[in-house]
Amino acid sequence: MKSAPVVSAPNPAPPPSGLSPFLTYFMATACAVVVANLYYCQPLLGRFSAYFGVSETAASWVNIYSQLGYGLGLFLVVPLGDRMVRRNLLVWMILAAALTLAGAALSPNIQTLYFFSLCMGAASTACQVFVPLAAHLATEQARGRVIGTVMGGLLSGILLSRTLSGFVADHLGWRSMYWIGAGLMVVMSGLVYRFIPTEKPAFRGSYGALIQSLFGLLRSEQVARQSSWIGACLFGAISVFWSTLAFFLEKPPFSYSLSTIGLFGIVGMAGAIVSPQAGRLTDRKGYNLPTRWGLLLMLLGYLVLFPSQHSILFLLAGIILIDIGLQMAHIPNLSRMSSLAPEARTRFNTIYMTSFFIGGTIGSVVGSYAWNGYGWTGVCVTGLTFVVLGAIPTVVRQRRGL
Repeated sequence: MKSAPVVSAPNPAPPPSGLSPFLTYFMATACAVVVANLYYCQPLLGRFSAYFGVSETAASWVNIYSQLGYGLGLFLVVPLGDRMVRRNLLVWMILAAALTLAGAALSPNIQTLYFFSLCMGAASTACQVFVPLAAHLATEQARGRVIGTVMGGLLSGILLSRTLSGFVADHLGWRSMYWIGAGLMVVMSGLVYRFIPTEKPAFRGSYGALIQSLFGLLRSEQVARQSSWIGACLFGAISVFWSTLAFFLEKPPFSYSLSTIGLFGIVGMAGAIVSPQAGRLTDRKGYNLPTRWGLLLMLLGYLVLFPSQHSILFLLAGIILIDIGLQMAHIPNLSRMSSLAPEARTRFNTIYMTSFFIGGTIGSVVGSYAWNGYGWTGVCVTGLTFVVLGAIPTVVRQRRGL
């Protein structure tokens, strides 16, 4: 039986107004607020363990279910951005995120929290509809910078959500954080409807054909396969670290409170600050150079983390190096994918970010078991392994002179 044909419209031209500075920063802010939903839980994992009377491993699955939901949403929902008006899709997804956050706030047991974390992850992929939209609206010469700015906003949301969550949970309880998140989603849905422009969808096939086309794009583009592998390893490496940090800092010799643990998100803001610069460097120098620099910085960061059990300075330095390295490698990698086919940008973003968060989920799972089996040394070895695996395609390209 023949599959339904994949029908794409001619390359859609950006709207006459282009991408204004206001709209660029609004989308960066929206990405930050939406993606934060996934990471409110990370400083709270120890609190979940005590509150629900479950093991640390069981509590860590709240974070893992969020990542799994995000991966499912990337694959099954985000591609609709090529088939329907993206503004409408964004509004409905953000409202769905508000409902799932309210469900999490009302969870009577860990199993219910798992369920709503999974649904929350899927709805929060709205932030990944903004990225190809920004790439579509930007000019060719400024695409790397624009993607870097929007992704900088996304990273800021990831990092600052941990700080906000730790503070709120310490003073108002962990359920309050989810209620606050739900309120933010309702407000953001209204702002998105007000400010995001409408545009004509580029894909006119069925939903089945849309999803099927993802596999065709992945098979036909070697760049997509290479970038997806690198992205998966990048986020796997950083998830190993961030998903276990709360357990590490709650125990001696540090024994920090949730508010203090949350402050470590601010340290990672170095990566968000570097993100637009990584985009500019990509516009000027191409994709390969910043990707290699980023992988090298992540490698160095994990080497610095090994002795951090004995000094908080090593821990701070390691966080900064890893987060800067992530953005230096991630932005050119994503820009490379966005340059492949204008009419399929949302689907290429889906391919890349699905791989990215599958890697993150694997990193969270493996990191949890590494922590429980081998402690902080196991976490560092696991993270280092992900970085080395991510460097393989760049080493191969360099040897081939690509």
